Amino acid sequence: MFIFWGRKLVYRKQGYVADFCPICREPRAFQLKRVGSASHVYNISFGEGQLVGYERTCQTCRTSMKAEPSIYASVAKTCAALPELQAQTFPNLPTVLRARLALEEQVRNAPESLTPEDRRALILNPFLVLSPKVERRFSVTRFDAKAGLSILAAIALMILGPILVIAVAPEAKDASDISIPLFIALAVALVVWQVIAGGRRYMLREIVPVLARTLAPLSPTRAEIDAALQELRQAKHKIARKLRVDDLLAHQELAGKLNA
Repeated sequence: MFIFWGRKLVYRKQGYVADFCPICREPRAFQLKRVGSASHVYNISFGEGQLVGYERTCQTCRTSMKAEPSIYASVAKTCAALPELQAQTFPNLPTVLRARLALEEQVRNAPESLTPEDRRALILNPFLVLSPKVERRFSVTRFDAKAGLSILAAIALMILGPILVIAVAPEAKDASDISIPLFIALAVALVVWQVIAGGRRYMLREIVPVLARTLAPLSPTRAEIDAALQELRQAKHKIARKLRVDDLLAHQELAGKLNA
């Protein structure tokens, strides 16, 4: 008997904290989670597992990122209004993050005064924040709804295709023998095509709109985005290979109009 076992990441809710969100570009409420690596059998884990790190998830944009609990004065059990949550969990946030908050103020009020180094860092930052999410998505082959339907269509094609060939050309004795491998190849191609297309659908649904909203205040040019992706490509981030610049620019234009 085959037993499915191994290790998996286990997330345990710790509470809520206030912190800066690089996607929303301002302080937000976050849910803090402990991340552990635990043994599992048939995907049922045992305990919290060995500590891997901590993760915080913005309660506004729902983006998750690494967290360092030691910077917080405390962790709230429930999510409160941001001023109250900040006073309880991160009262010195304005001091600790003074430089970043001042930079965001500059982005809002005078983006043209940013130095090239600051622009480069601010454009690259959201890609780096979202990169782990993309890495997890493409670490294994996944099937979305359309890819799942393509499997059903492929099965139907393999079964009904040869039958239709025989019905149309009954005099061709070898028609079914020839058509079977042909329809199998077509079915496989259909599934592969939809799995690949599913990756782009994921990027358009989960990544591109978030990037567009975050980058809209900076209005980066194609050259600046290309430079950021080139840097990410050299560091072997999957987001650089999976993202299409034209998709981002189209959403960025829309986001800019919505923010105007």
